[in-house]
Amino acid sequence: MPTYRDLAAYVRGPAHAPPLPAIWDFFPCHAAAVGGVPSFLRYYLDPEEKVAVQRRLAALVPEALILPGVFPDLGVVVEASAFGGQLVWFEDGAPFIGPALHDPSEIDRLTLPPPGRAGLMPLLLSQRESMRRALRGAGREMERFGFSMGPAEIAGLVMGYDRFYLAMCDEPDRIVRLMALAAELVIGWLREQARACGGLEVLAVAEHVFHQVSPAHARRFILPCLQTIFAQFPETVRIYHNEGRHAEAHIEMVPALGADIWHFGSDAHLVPDLLDRVGERVVLFGGLNPHGVIRHGTPAEVRAEARAVVAAAAGRRLILSTGTGTTPDTPLENQRAMVEAALGA
Repeated sequence: MPTYRDLAAYVRGPAHAPPLPAIWDFFPCHAAAVGGVPSFLRYYLDPEEKVAVQRRLAALVPEALILPGVFPDLGVVVEASAFGGQLVWFEDGAPFIGPALHDPSEIDRLTLPPPGRAGLMPLLLSQRESMRRALRGAGREMERFGFSMGPAEIAGLVMGYDRFYLAMCDEPDRIVRLMALAAELVIGWLREQARACGGLEVLAVAEHVFHQVSPAHARRFILPCLQTIFAQFPETVRIYHNEGRHAEAHIEMVPALGADIWHFGSDAHLVPDLLDRVGERVVLFGGLNPHGVIRHGTPAEVRAEARAVVAAAAGRRLILSTGTGTTPDTPLENQRAMVEAALGA
């Protein structure tokens, strides 16, 4: 089974390495592959259930690198919850958080929440320790992984995305301040996770807003924050997770973010096109359309698509996967077919 060490060696190794097969296992991407998860609520709040589900996926596809692996997944609301907002949990859906701010003027009074101690952060760290003990009891160590939503994602959740987008135009100075606070929180939060892990080997920052705003706004508000965050962790394998359709100007900025890997949208971009634009400056993570044959086709069709992607990336590093995660109804046999194709079967 590939490990984080294999990932680090691949990212920093020779460009002509063959593709590394991987599966992104943020819930509920792997629900169908593991035979279904009847209760989202139990998955998120019961560490034992979470360990069992995540380990089941790794056991079913042992030839693939599972990213992140076993980790205390609580969805996308953890960082925003540090600023307040009403949390709602669902039996059949991911947790939701309402805005904590209702007018841009409230940014003036905002202060930095204590990283690791505000909102859902203590719950995540507590779950991580429970999961680590469970794994040690089974004779293995937990992956040293850190995750955060990006600063613009946090700002969008804290304000409500509509107000956040409008304030970029109407209240730019306040948005600069909010983004600086959010970036500082991300850095502190990743450091808290590093302390809990004994140091991070891999981290991911999910920042979908970057491609949703104009290149000028991305350059002013988001690019400097992501550069600052990634620069704090130079020894860690750093993943920029954003599956949206990037304009040419956005693509040109991606290598400047400071990430080692871009987990990109393979329904929005083709591997050859991105390889021509980012070259060896960022390792691409993806290649198969998550809404295409891997979801609706046969294993033979998946193998054909995967082989075509592998051929297109010949001589270049590629972490072969769906870009971004798989849809929850993607069958296990199709994910296995993708991995087999990456390995030459």
